[in-house]
Amino acid sequence: MHPKRSATLVTTFASLAPLAAAMLLSACFGWGDGQQSTIRPATDSARIVQRVYTMVTWIDVGIFLLVAGLLAFAVIRYRARPGQSDDIPRQVHGNAAMELVWTIIPAVLLIFIAVPTWSAIFRAAAPPTEGALTIRATGHQWWWEFRYPGEGLVTANELYLPLGRAVVVETNSVDVIHSFWVPKLSGKIDSLPGQINKLWFTPQEEGMFYGQCAEFCGTSHANMRFRVHVVSPEAFERWVAETQRPPAPQSEDAKAGEQLFVQKGCIACHAITGVPAAVGVLGPNLTNLAARTSLAAGILENTPENMVRWIRYTQDVKPGARMGVADPEQGGFRPIDMTDGEAGRIAAYLVSPPGEPPAMAPAAEQAAAMTGAAEREMPIEQLIQEKLCIACHTIPGIPTAVGTVGPSLAGLMSRAKIAGGLLDNTPENLARWLANPRAIKKDSVMTTPPLSEGDIAALVKFLTTLK
Repeated sequence: MHPKRSATLVTTFASLAPLAAAMLLSACFGWGDGQQSTIRPATDSARIVQRVYTMVTWIDVGIFLLVAGLLAFAVIRYRARPGQSDDIPRQVHGNAAMELVWTIIPAVLLIFIAVPTWSAIFRAAAPPTEGALTIRATGHQWWWEFRYPGEGLVTANELYLPLGRAVVVETNSVDVIHSFWVPKLSGKIDSLPGQINKLWFTPQEEGMFYGQCAEFCGTSHANMRFRVHVVSPEAFERWVAETQRPPAPQSEDAKAGEQLFVQKGCIACHAITGVPAAVGVLGPNLTNLAARTSLAAGILENTPENMVRWIRYTQDVKPGARMGVADPEQGGFRPIDMTDGEAGRIAAYLVSPPGEPPAMAPAAEQAAAMTGAAEREMPIEQLIQEKLCIACHTIPGIPTAVGTVGPSLAGLMSRAKIAGGLLDNTPENLARWLANPRAIKKDSVMTTPPLSEGDIAALVKFLTTLK
Protein backbone atom coordinates (compact mmCIF):
# COMPACT_ATOMS: atom_id res chain seq x y z
CA MET A 1 0.00 0.00 0.00
CA HIS A 2 1.21 3.50 -0.78
CA PRO A 3 2.68 5.17 2.35
CA LYS A 4 0.56 8.32 1.97
CA ARG A 5 -2.65 6.30 1.55
CA SER A 6 -1.73 4.23 4.58
CA ALA A 7 -1.16 7.39 6.67
CA THR A 8 -4.50 8.80 5.50
CA LEU A 9 -6.35 5.65 6.60
CA VAL A 10 -4.65 5.68 9.99
CA THR A 11 -5.60 9.35 10.49
CA THR A 12 -9.22 8.67 9.45
CA PHE A 13 -9.61 5.74 11.85
CA ALA A 14 -7.99 7.72 14.64
CA SER A 15 -10.45 10.59 14.16
CA LEU A 16 -13.46 8.26 14.05
CA ALA A 17 -12.45 6.28 17.14
CA PRO A 18 -13.65 8.89 19.70
CA LEU A 19 -16.99 9.20 17.87
CA ALA A 20 -17.45 5.42 17.88
CA ALA A 21 -16.58 5.28 21.58
CA ALA A 22 -19.05 8.07 22.37
CA MET A 23 -21.82 6.25 20.48
CA LEU A 24 -21.07 3.02 22.32
CA LEU A 25 -21.05 4.74 25.71
CA SER A 26 -24.29 6.62 24.96
CA ALA A 27 -25.99 3.33 24.10
CA CYS A 28 -24.91 1.82 27.42
CA PHE A 29 -25.19 4.99 29.52
CA GLY A 30 -26.59 4.31 32.97
CA TRP A 31 -26.66 0.56 32.29
CA GLY A 32 -30.42 0.43 31.87
CA ASP A 33 -31.52 3.41 33.94
CA GLY A 34 -33.21 5.08 30.96
CA GLN A 35 -36.95 5.67 31.04
CA GLN A 36 -37.63 2.95 28.49
CA SER A 37 -34.76 0.57 29.05
CA THR A 38 -35.20 -3.20 28.93
CA ILE A 39 -31.93 -3.85 30.81
CA ARG A 40 -33.40 -3.20 34.28
CA PRO A 41 -36.67 -5.24 34.33
CA ALA A 42 -39.18 -4.73 37.15
CA THR A 43 -41.54 -7.71 36.75
CA ASP A 44 -41.27 -11.48 36.89
CA SER A 45 -41.98 -11.94 33.17
CA ALA A 46 -39.46 -9.31 32.12
CA ARG A 47 -36.78 -10.84 34.37
CA ILE A 48 -37.28 -14.30 32.85
CA VAL A 49 -36.70 -12.81 29.39
CA GLN A 50 -33.73 -10.84 30.73
CA ARG A 51 -32.08 -13.99 32.08
CA VAL A 52 -32.35 -15.69 28.67
CA TYR A 53 -31.09 -12.55 26.96
CA THR A 54 -28.12 -12.27 29.36
CA MET A 55 -27.17 -15.92 28.94
CA VAL A 56 -27.30 -15.73 25.13
CA THR A 57 -25.29 -12.50 25.19
CA TRP A 58 -22.45 -14.04 27.22
CA ILE A 59 -22.42 -17.13 25.00
CA ASP A 60 -22.17 -14.84 21.97
CA VAL A 61 -19.36 -12.89 23.61
CA GLY A 62 -17.46 -16.14 24.28
CA ILE A 63 -17.91 -17.27 20.68
CA PHE A 64 -16.75 -13.88 19.42
CA LEU A 65 -13.63 -13.91 21.61
CA LEU A 66 -12.78 -17.48 20.57
CA VAL A 67 -13.23 -16.82 16.84
CA ALA A 68 -11.47 -13.46 17.01
CA GLY A 69 -8.59 -15.07 18.96
CA LEU A 70 -8.21 -17.90 16.46
CA LEU A 71 -8.34 -15.41 13.61
CA ALA A 72 -5.66 -13.24 15.21
CA PHE A 73 -3.52 -16.33 15.89
CA ALA A 74 -3.84 -17.48 12.26
CA VAL A 75 -3.02 -14.01 10.89
CA ILE A 76 0.11 -13.74 13.04
CA ARG A 77 1.25 -17.37 12.91
CA TYR A 78 0.84 -17.81 9.17
CA ARG A 79 1.69 -14.34 7.91
CA ALA A 80 4.14 -13.89 5.07
CA ARG A 81 7.76 -13.47 6.20
CA PRO A 82 10.81 -12.05 4.42
CA GLY A 83 12.74 -14.69 2.48
CA GLN A 84 9.84 -17.13 2.25
CA SER A 85 9.20 -18.88 -1.03
CA ASP A 86 6.30 -17.64 -3.18
CA ASP A 87 5.18 -21.22 -3.73
CA ILE A 88 1.70 -22.13 -2.49
CA PRO A 89 2.09 -24.10 0.76
CA ARG A 90 0.81 -27.65 1.09
CA GLN A 91 -3.03 -27.65 1.32
CA VAL A 92 -4.66 -29.57 4.16
CA HIS A 93 -8.35 -30.46 4.21
CA GLY A 94 -10.79 -33.17 5.25
CA ASN A 95 -9.83 -33.33 8.94
CA ALA A 96 -12.74 -35.47 10.21
CA ALA A 97 -11.97 -34.94 13.91
CA MET A 98 -11.93 -31.15 13.55
CA GLU A 99 -15.15 -31.13 11.53
CA LEU A 100 -16.82 -33.28 14.18
CA VAL A 101 -15.73 -30.93 16.95
CA TRP A 102 -17.02 -27.77 15.27
CA THR A 103 -20.34 -29.53 14.58
CA ILE A 104 -20.83 -30.82 18.14
CA ILE A 105 -19.89 -27.55 19.89
CA PRO A 106 -22.63 -25.43 18.18
CA ALA A 107 -25.18 -28.20 18.81
CA VAL A 108 -24.33 -28.20 22.53
CA LEU A 109 -24.53 -24.41 22.65
CA LEU A 110 -27.95 -24.50 20.98
CA ILE A 111 -29.16 -26.92 23.66
CA PHE A 112 -27.94 -24.55 26.38
CA ILE A 113 -29.88 -21.76 24.68
CA ALA A 114 -32.98 -23.81 23.83
CA VAL A 115 -33.77 -25.21 27.29
CA PRO A 116 -34.18 -21.88 29.14
CA THR A 117 -35.90 -20.42 26.06
CA TRP A 118 -38.47 -23.23 26.05
CA SER A 119 -38.92 -22.79 29.79
CA ALA A 120 -39.64 -19.06 29.33
CA ILE A 121 -42.08 -19.81 26.49
CA PHE A 122 -43.98 -22.37 28.58
CA ARG A 123 -44.02 -19.93 31.50
CA ALA A 124 -45.80 -17.42 29.26
CA ALA A 125 -48.12 -19.99 27.67
CA ALA A 126 -51.11 -19.37 29.97
CA PRO A 127 -52.14 -16.29 31.96
CA PRO A 128 -52.69 -16.51 35.73
CA THR A 129 -56.26 -17.41 36.65
CA GLU A 130 -56.47 -16.76 40.40
CA GLY A 131 -56.34 -13.30 41.95
CA ALA A 132 -55.09 -11.56 38.82
CA LEU A 133 -56.04 -7.95 38.06
CA THR A 134 -57.54 -7.68 34.58
CA ILE A 135 -56.87 -4.52 32.57
CA ARG A 136 -58.44 -3.82 29.17
CA ALA A 137 -56.10 -1.54 27.23
CA THR A 138 -57.65 -0.05 24.09
CA GLY A 139 -55.59 1.91 21.61
CA HIS A 140 -57.04 5.05 19.98
CA GLN A 141 -55.40 7.54 17.65
CA TRP A 142 -53.50 8.73 19.72
CA TRP A 143 -54.16 7.80 23.33
CA TRP A 144 -54.82 4.77 25.54
CA GLU A 145 -58.02 3.83 27.35
CA PHE A 146 -57.69 1.59 30.41
CA ARG A 147 -60.68 -0.28 31.84
CA TYR A 148 -60.74 -2.15 35.14
CA PRO A 149 -63.73 -4.52 34.75
CA GLY A 150 -63.50 -5.89 38.30
CA GLU A 151 -63.36 -2.43 39.83
CA GLY A 152 -65.95 -0.87 37.48
CA LEU A 153 -63.82 2.10 36.46
CA VAL A 154 -62.30 3.62 33.35
CA THR A 155 -59.26 5.88 33.05
CA ALA A 156 -56.85 6.97 30.34
CA ASN A 157 -53.12 7.23 29.65
CA GLU A 158 -52.04 6.44 33.22
CA LEU A 159 -52.29 2.92 34.56
CA TYR A 160 -52.21 2.11 38.28
CA LEU A 161 -51.14 -1.37 39.39
CA PRO A 162 -50.72 -2.91 42.87
CA LEU A 163 -47.28 -4.23 43.81
CA GLY A 164 -46.99 -8.01 43.90
CA ARG A 165 -50.33 -8.82 42.22
CA ALA A 166 -50.47 -10.60 38.88
CA VAL A 167 -51.79 -8.42 36.04
CA VAL A 168 -53.42 -9.59 32.80
CA VAL A 169 -53.55 -6.94 30.06
CA GLU A 170 -56.18 -7.57 27.38
CA THR A 171 -55.47 -5.18 24.53
CA ASN A 172 -57.21 -4.23 21.30
CA SER A 173 -57.78 -1.17 19.10
CA VAL A 174 -60.76 0.84 17.87
CA ASP A 175 -59.10 2.09 14.67
CA VAL A 176 -55.69 1.00 13.33
CA ILE A 177 -53.01 -1.38 14.62
CA HIS A 178 -51.25 -0.11 17.75
CA SER A 179 -48.74 -1.87 20.01
CA PHE A 180 -48.78 -1.89 23.83
CA TRP A 181 -45.27 -1.72 25.28
CA VAL A 182 -43.82 -0.91 28.69
CA PRO A 183 -40.15 -1.92 28.25
CA LYS A 184 -39.33 -2.36 31.95
CA LEU A 185 -42.47 -4.40 32.66
CA SER A 186 -43.06 -6.67 29.69
CA GLY A 187 -42.53 -7.29 26.01
CA LYS A 188 -44.62 -5.54 23.37
CA ILE A 189 -47.85 -6.91 21.98
CA ASP A 190 -49.97 -5.72 19.06
CA SER A 191 -53.32 -4.03 19.73
CA LEU A 192 -55.55 -5.06 16.84
CA PRO A 193 -59.03 -3.94 15.78
CA GLY A 194 -61.58 -6.66 16.48
CA GLN A 195 -59.16 -8.98 18.28
CA ILE A 196 -58.03 -9.35 21.89
CA ASN A 197 -54.34 -10.07 22.58
CA LYS A 198 -53.08 -10.76 26.09
CA LEU A 199 -49.90 -10.37 28.09
CA TRP A 200 -49.31 -10.81 31.79
CA PHE A 201 -46.76 -10.04 34.48
CA THR A 202 -46.41 -9.41 38.22
CA PRO A 203 -44.94 -6.00 39.20
CA GLN A 204 -42.06 -6.43 41.64
CA GLU A 205 -40.88 -2.82 42.07
CA GLU A 206 -42.77 0.33 43.00
CA GLY A 207 -42.32 3.35 40.78
CA MET A 208 -43.43 5.03 37.57
CA PHE A 209 -42.68 3.28 34.27
CA TYR A 210 -43.00 4.70 30.78
CA GLY A 211 -44.95 3.05 27.99
CA GLN A 212 -45.24 3.78 24.29
CA CYS A 213 -47.18 2.65 21.24
CA ALA A 214 -44.59 0.61 19.33
CA GLU A 215 -46.44 0.29 16.00
CA PHE A 216 -46.59 3.25 13.59
CA CYS A 217 -50.22 4.34 13.66
CA GLY A 218 -50.40 7.79 12.07
CA THR A 219 -49.44 11.43 12.44
CA SER A 220 -48.94 11.51 16.22
CA HIS A 221 -47.68 7.95 16.72
CA ALA A 222 -44.62 9.25 18.59
CA ASN A 223 -46.96 11.19 20.89
CA MET A 224 -48.99 8.12 21.90
CA ARG A 225 -47.39 7.52 25.27
CA PHE A 226 -48.61 6.41 28.67
CA ARG A 227 -47.36 5.89 32.21
CA VAL A 228 -47.68 2.96 34.60
CA HIS A 229 -47.65 3.59 38.35
CA VAL A 230 -46.85 0.56 40.51
CA VAL A 231 -47.95 1.35 44.06
CA SER A 232 -48.61 -0.50 47.30
CA PRO A 233 -51.91 -2.43 47.55
CA GLU A 234 -53.20 0.16 50.04
CA ALA A 235 -52.36 3.07 47.73
CA PHE A 236 -54.01 1.22 44.83
CA GLU A 237 -57.25 0.82 46.80
CA ARG A 238 -57.23 4.54 47.63
CA TRP A 239 -56.74 5.37 43.95
CA VAL A 240 -59.63 3.08 42.96
CA ALA A 241 -61.91 4.80 45.46
CA GLU A 242 -60.93 8.29 44.26
CA THR A 243 -61.38 7.33 40.61
CA GLN A 244 -65.01 6.40 41.31
CA ARG A 245 -65.87 9.92 42.50
CA PRO A 246 -66.76 13.04 40.52
CA PRO A 247 -64.76 16.26 40.99
CA ALA A 248 -66.01 18.54 43.76
CA PRO A 249 -65.33 22.15 42.63
CA GLN A 250 -64.49 24.48 45.52
CA SER A 251 -63.36 27.76 43.94
CA GLU A 252 -65.56 30.10 41.91
CA ASP A 253 -63.46 29.38 38.82
CA ALA A 254 -63.94 25.64 39.25
CA LYS A 255 -67.71 26.04 39.69
CA ALA A 256 -67.88 28.17 36.55
CA GLY A 257 -65.75 25.57 34.76
CA GLU A 258 -68.31 22.89 35.64
CA GLN A 259 -70.93 24.80 33.65
CA LEU A 260 -68.52 25.55 30.79
CA PHE A 261 -67.61 21.87 30.51
CA VAL A 262 -71.21 21.23 29.44
CA GLN A 263 -71.77 24.44 27.48
CA LYS A 264 -68.68 24.02 25.33
CA GLY A 265 -69.67 20.49 24.34
CA CYS A 266 -66.88 18.67 26.19
CA ILE A 267 -69.47 16.13 27.35
CA ALA A 268 -69.86 14.95 23.75
CA CYS A 269 -66.47 13.22 23.89
CA HIS A 270 -65.50 12.84 27.54
CA ALA A 271 -66.90 10.96 30.51
CA ILE A 272 -66.59 11.83 34.19
CA THR A 273 -67.80 9.26 36.71
CA GLY A 274 -70.77 10.52 38.69
CA VAL A 275 -71.61 13.33 36.22
CA PRO A 276 -74.75 12.05 34.43
CA ALA A 277 -74.37 14.33 31.39
CA ALA A 278 -70.71 13.43 30.81
CA VAL A 279 -70.73 9.95 29.30
CA GLY A 280 -68.84 10.51 26.02
CA VAL A 281 -66.49 7.79 24.84
CA LEU A 282 -64.69 9.42 21.89
CA GLY A 283 -62.07 11.01 24.12
CA PRO A 284 -60.34 9.97 27.36
CA ASN A 285 -62.28 9.52 30.58
CA LEU A 286 -61.41 12.54 32.76
CA THR A 287 -62.36 11.20 36.20
CA ASN A 288 -59.72 11.98 38.85
CA LEU A 289 -57.66 13.95 36.36
CA ALA A 290 -55.96 15.73 39.25
CA ALA A 291 -54.17 12.49 40.18
CA ARG A 292 -52.51 12.12 36.79
CA THR A 293 -48.94 13.26 36.29
CA SER A 294 -49.32 14.00 32.58
CA LEU A 295 -51.68 15.37 29.93
CA ALA A 296 -52.19 14.63 26.22
CA ALA A 297 -51.13 10.98 26.52
CA GLY A 298 -47.86 11.62 28.31
CA ILE A 299 -46.68 14.64 26.29
CA LEU A 300 -47.18 17.40 28.89
CA GLU A 301 -46.73 17.46 32.64
CA ASN A 302 -50.02 18.01 34.45
CA THR A 303 -49.88 21.69 35.40
CA PRO A 304 -52.60 24.37 35.14
CA GLU A 305 -50.64 26.19 32.44
CA ASN A 306 -50.21 23.05 30.36
CA MET A 307 -53.87 22.13 30.73
CA VAL A 308 -54.95 25.50 29.35
CA ARG A 309 -52.43 25.07 26.53
CA TRP A 310 -53.79 21.61 25.74
CA ILE A 311 -57.44 22.74 25.74
CA ARG A 312 -56.84 25.85 23.63
CA TYR A 313 -54.02 24.83 21.29
CA THR A 314 -54.49 21.08 20.90
CA GLN A 315 -53.18 20.79 17.33
CA ASP A 316 -49.97 22.62 18.22
CA VAL A 317 -49.28 20.11 20.98
CA LYS A 318 -50.41 16.96 19.17
CA PRO A 319 -50.90 17.31 15.39
CA GLY A 320 -53.91 15.36 14.16
CA ALA A 321 -55.53 14.93 17.58
CA ARG A 322 -59.29 14.45 17.30
CA MET A 323 -60.17 17.14 19.78
CA GLY A 324 -62.02 20.37 19.12
CA VAL A 325 -64.52 21.19 16.39
CA ALA A 326 -64.50 19.17 13.18
CA ASP A 327 -63.44 21.32 10.23
CA PRO A 328 -64.60 19.66 6.98
CA GLU A 329 -63.19 22.43 4.79
CA GLN A 330 -59.66 22.41 6.16
CA GLY A 331 -59.73 18.83 7.40
CA GLY A 332 -59.03 17.75 10.95
CA PHE A 333 -60.14 19.81 13.93
CA ARG A 334 -59.96 23.45 14.97
CA PRO A 335 -60.01 24.82 18.54
CA ILE A 336 -63.30 25.16 20.39
CA ASP A 337 -64.47 28.76 20.56
CA MET A 338 -63.36 29.86 24.02
CA THR A 339 -60.97 32.26 25.72
CA ASP A 340 -57.90 31.37 27.75
CA GLY A 341 -59.86 32.42 30.82
CA GLU A 342 -62.66 29.97 30.04
CA ALA A 343 -60.11 27.23 29.40
CA GLY A 344 -58.55 28.03 32.77
CA ARG A 345 -61.91 27.68 34.51
CA ILE A 346 -62.54 24.32 32.83
CA ALA A 347 -59.06 23.24 33.93
CA ALA A 348 -59.81 24.33 37.51
CA TYR A 349 -62.94 22.17 37.47
CA LEU A 350 -61.21 19.10 36.04
CA VAL A 351 -58.43 19.11 38.64
CA SER A 352 -60.81 19.64 41.56
CA PRO A 353 -60.34 17.03 44.29
CA PRO A 354 -62.73 14.05 44.29
CA GLY A 355 -66.03 14.60 46.07
CA GLU A 356 -68.56 12.18 47.49
CA PRO A 357 -69.11 8.88 45.69
CA PRO A 358 -72.04 8.96 43.24
CA ALA A 359 -75.33 7.53 44.39
CA MET A 360 -75.12 4.66 41.87
CA ALA A 361 -72.30 2.49 40.60
CA PRO A 362 -70.30 4.43 38.01
CA ALA A 363 -70.53 1.99 35.15
CA ALA A 364 -73.25 -0.64 34.91
CA GLU A 365 -76.02 1.07 36.87
CA GLN A 366 -75.50 4.43 35.23
CA ALA A 367 -75.56 2.78 31.80
CA ALA A 368 -78.74 0.96 32.74
CA ALA A 369 -80.37 4.22 33.78
CA MET A 370 -79.40 5.79 30.47
CA THR A 371 -80.80 2.85 28.48
CA GLY A 372 -84.49 2.51 27.85
CA ALA A 373 -85.41 6.19 28.03
CA ALA A 374 -88.02 5.80 25.30
CA GLU A 375 -89.70 2.96 27.19
CA ARG A 376 -90.26 5.43 30.02
CA GLU A 377 -92.22 7.59 27.53
CA MET A 378 -89.72 10.39 27.89
CA PRO A 379 -90.38 13.52 25.75
CA ILE A 380 -88.22 13.51 22.65
CA GLU A 381 -86.40 16.71 23.68
CA GLN A 382 -85.40 15.13 26.98
CA LEU A 383 -84.31 11.94 25.22
CA ILE A 384 -82.12 13.93 22.81
CA GLN A 385 -80.58 15.81 25.73
CA GLU A 386 -79.98 12.64 27.71
CA LYS A 387 -78.30 10.93 24.77
CA LEU A 388 -76.05 13.98 24.27
CA CYS A 389 -77.13 14.67 20.67
CA ILE A 390 -77.30 18.35 21.67
CA ALA A 391 -73.54 18.47 22.29
CA CYS A 392 -72.66 17.84 18.63
CA HIS A 393 -75.66 18.79 16.49
CA THR A 394 -77.91 21.73 15.77
CA ILE A 395 -81.45 20.31 15.69
CA PRO A 396 -84.56 22.25 14.65
CA GLY A 397 -87.20 22.33 17.37
CA ILE A 398 -84.68 21.56 20.16
CA PRO A 399 -83.58 24.93 21.61
CA THR A 400 -80.70 23.38 23.57
CA ALA A 401 -79.27 21.58 20.52
CA VAL A 402 -76.74 24.08 19.15
CA GLY A 403 -73.68 21.84 18.84
CA THR A 404 -71.16 22.39 16.05
CA VAL A 405 -68.98 19.28 16.35
CA GLY A 406 -71.26 17.30 14.02
CA PRO A 407 -73.42 18.32 11.04
CA SER A 408 -76.63 20.30 11.47
CA LEU A 409 -79.68 18.06 11.19
CA ALA A 410 -81.88 20.73 9.61
CA GLY A 411 -83.47 19.30 6.48
CA LEU A 412 -82.10 15.84 7.20
CA MET A 413 -84.74 13.97 5.21
CA SER A 414 -84.06 16.04 2.09
CA ARG A 415 -80.60 14.45 1.81
CA ALA A 416 -80.05 11.43 -0.39
CA LYS A 417 -77.28 9.95 1.77
CA ILE A 418 -76.28 9.79 5.42
CA ALA A 419 -73.11 8.70 7.25
CA GLY A 420 -70.88 10.80 5.02
CA GLY A 421 -72.43 9.34 1.87
CA LEU A 422 -72.08 5.68 2.85
CA LEU A 423 -75.77 4.87 3.37
CA ASP A 424 -79.01 5.68 1.56
CA ASN A 425 -81.19 7.96 3.67
CA THR A 426 -83.87 5.55 4.85
CA PRO A 427 -85.38 4.99 8.31
CA GLU A 428 -83.76 1.55 8.44
CA ASN A 429 -80.31 2.97 7.71
CA LEU A 430 -80.85 5.77 10.22
CA ALA A 431 -81.47 3.10 12.84
CA ARG A 432 -78.31 1.23 11.80
CA TRP A 433 -76.25 4.42 11.97
CA LEU A 434 -77.56 5.36 15.43
CA ALA A 435 -77.02 1.87 16.81
CA ASN A 436 -73.32 1.63 15.91
CA PRO A 437 -71.73 4.42 13.84
CA ARG A 438 -68.24 2.92 13.89
CA ALA A 439 -69.44 -0.40 12.51
CA ILE A 440 -70.33 1.53 9.37
CA LYS A 441 -67.61 4.18 9.37
CA LYS A 442 -64.69 3.10 11.51
CA ASP A 443 -63.13 6.55 11.82
CA SER A 444 -66.40 8.27 12.70
CA VAL A 445 -66.23 10.77 15.54
CA MET A 446 -69.88 10.11 16.36
CA THR A 447 -70.74 8.20 19.49
CA THR A 448 -73.76 7.76 21.72
CA PRO A 449 -74.51 6.45 25.20
CA PRO A 450 -76.18 3.02 25.27
CA LEU A 451 -79.35 3.02 23.15
CA SER A 452 -82.18 0.53 23.47
CA GLU A 453 -84.32 -0.48 20.52
CA GLY A 454 -87.03 1.80 21.87
CA ASP A 455 -84.60 4.73 22.06
CA ILE A 456 -83.53 4.18 18.45
CA ALA A 457 -87.12 3.89 17.27
CA ALA A 458 -88.09 7.16 19.02
CA LEU A 459 -85.07 9.00 17.60
CA VAL A 460 -85.70 7.73 14.06
CA LYS A 461 -89.37 8.71 14.31
CA PHE A 462 -88.35 12.25 15.25
CA LEU A 463 -85.53 12.55 12.70
CA THR A 464 -87.81 11.57 9.83
CA THR A 465 -89.86 14.70 10.54
CA LEU A 466 -86.89 16.96 9.72
CA LYS A 467 -87.87 17.68 6.11
